Amino acid sequence: MKLSKKVWQSLAVLALLANLAACGDSDSSSSSDTDSSTSDSSGTDNSGTDNSGSSSSSGSISVSDFSDISLGDCELDTSLESLVCAANALIDTLDEDELADLQLDYSDSEARTVWSNLPTGNVSRNGIELGALDDESLEAAMMVAKAALSDDGYQDFLGVIAADDYLNELGGGSAYSSGKYYLAFFGDPDVSGDWMLQLGGHHLAYNITYLNGDGYPVPNHIGTEPKVSFELDSASYAPLADEGDALVAMFDSLSESELAEAYLSGESYSDVLVGPDNGSGTLPTDYPTGDNRKGILVSSLTQDQQALVTAAIEQWINDYPEEVVENLTLSYVTSSAYADTYIAWAGTESAGVDVDVAGTYMRIDGPNLWIEVACQNGIIISDETHYHTMFRDKSWDYGNNL
Repeated sequence: MKLSKKVWQSLAVLALLANLAACGDSDSSSSSDTDSSTSDSSGTDNSGTDNSGSSSSSGSISVSDFSDISLGDCELDTSLESLVCAANALIDTLDEDELADLQLDYSDSEARTVWSNLPTGNVSRNGIELGALDDESLEAAMMVAKAALSDDGYQDFLGVIAADDYLNELGGGSAYSSGKYYLAFFGDPDVSGDWMLQLGGHHLAYNITYLNGDGYPVPNHIGTEPKVSFELDSASYAPLADEGDALVAMFDSLSESELAEAYLSGESYSDVLVGPDNGSGTLPTDYPTGDNRKGILVSSLTQDQQALVTAAIEQWINDYPEEVVENLTLSYVTSSAYADTYIAWAGTESAGVDVDVAGTYMRIDGPNLWIEVACQNGIIISDETHYHTMFRDKSWDYGNNL
């Protein structure tokens, strides 16, 4: 265990006083960067200043250094065993102040529902800030992310945080940084207990609840600007390209009449419908119900078309380990589920499902499953659209255990 930050700070002050006594006064100069970055608010990106009390002045992390990270001694028989091992390894590297930030009360439903698509300058996050950790703790935190996600999911995670550094390089300002992502544990990580892992920041929110060994990886928000492949530090990323392509392929398979049936006439979406819970401490109630559930039923489609729906759903659920995916598949991708699952879209009807047009919106609405993607104008890359996505479960968000 490390010495607490307060002890280190006291030692540093004593050393500074001794140095001044020995050397006398000297002139010094300092400079500060003014943050003129842009950020998004209430679901839509707008200009603003990064002034969050929870954000430090820490810089970005070297994302590419963690692309091939190994779980080492935490490579165990099940993904949950590996995750709990990695979580405890992280705990062992932290000082008292960091532990207080990391480990929170599982019974605090309001805190568990605090997450956002916005930069951390707009909405504070729970947990420890990745960019404020030392090398040992940072590597341990990235191992936690690696253990919580599948290989594909982990690469999406790296792509989202790398995108913030990319936007920073394009002039977005200090609000955009791979270091401004946060990790929290609600309750004690355990293979058979009840606890929750929360990992998030700008365009990212993983909320994974574990109940008696079963994982519920919802609600999950991922966004990205740009939505196409980009390069940073000689590494390429495209965190939502496959997800977007899979949904477009699903709609492209529809006939003209089927596409018209799937169209949400009279509805427009500048962002996702069921977005951040904003610390409500409760499950959302704004899903369409009854006659308001619109679109075309998946069960009415051909087997080939249904296979494309399944492929699109798998782009989200396959971001998680196999043990989690098995349970989700049984709930989402069955003939009985498809008899009550609608696919729908909105936007410029004459343009069709075109993700390069702002306002294009796509969703899959099942008895439990909820996936939606909104295409917004870019903020830093203003001549391109970018994605906001939501993956939720109407019955099992937060393990239905708030």
